[in-house]
Amino acid sequence: MATIKDIAQKAGVSVSTASRALNHNPRISEKTRQRIATIAKELGYQPNYNAQNLTRGESNMVGIIFPVTSDTAPANPFHIDLLRGISMALKPIHYEMVVAIAPTTTDLLQSVKSMVEQSKVHNFLVLYTVKADPITNYLRQNNLNFVVIGHPNKVQDRFVDNDNVAAGQAATDYLMDHQEVSHPVFLQSASNWAFEQDRHQGYEQSMQNHQLPALSWRYSPTGTAVKDFIKQHPQIDSIVCVDDLLLVRLIRQLQEFNLPTICFNNSRLMGMLINQEEKVDLQPRKLGQQAVELLFNPEEQYRIVDFKINS
Repeated sequence: MATIKDIAQKAGVSVSTASRALNHNPRISEKTRQRIATIAKELGYQPNYNAQNLTRGESNMVGIIFPVTSDTAPANPFHIDLLRGISMALKPIHYEMVVAIAPTTTDLLQSVKSMVEQSKVHNFLVLYTVKADPITNYLRQNNLNFVVIGHPNKVQDRFVDNDNVAAGQAATDYLMDHQEVSHPVFLQSASNWAFEQDRHQGYEQSMQNHQLPALSWRYSPTGTAVKDFIKQHPQIDSIVCVDDLLLVRLIRQLQEFNLPTICFNNSRLMGMLINQEEKVDLQPRKLGQQAVELLFNPEEQYRIVDFKINS
């Protein structure tokens, strides 16, 4: 395998000059940089990106921080699609993913600290947002580079997201315009994530625009079952569900009503489980790709990814 020394010898320059040229050092002329790059390609040179990054005091890893997740919780297909997009964007820049996932906030914070202190990970993508989060507080306090995928809680945080308010309104408008319904109910999980709040806000805006009363149900292990809630409100003629993971959880209860339904996310796995044609595709792969691009572009503060309604 060709080395920097081989390239320098063939180019007739010092090893340090060859190294600077391959790292696009502005002290080396453009003509010399191009000549050395051509020689490197001819010799089949493969740079050791990990060694280069360690020289700068960091690894060629991006930490992917999942929300606190119990050991028995099902995997979220949305996250799987996000990871596909992230992986696609990292490959050309020779970075790899390392994952932090834990059942408690304390354990999650310890995993992230270990990444930073032992593995020299300095770049992170955070797949959730919660108030007073000790993990993102730690990243800020240590001046680490991170991007949130979702609605950030701090103004200074860089982020990639969909416009979930607009998505909630568009989903509700679409359901009423195409299914000729007038009393959709909004179903949301017990977690009340920021994206759920935004989609609910969009739903309420649509209902207000149509001069109709809003009606919401939130999942609770000890609360009213969704089938009982619908029976208690016979005017309900359709459903806006906050995401497809919740819809899968509720599908058996909802089948007896056979109500027109629209939900968010458009994962292939959920498509096989749910005979549901109308979905709001939030393009998670594109979200993941855009998050990586933003992570390594400090000039930008945020990016908004379009959503699509599939029918």
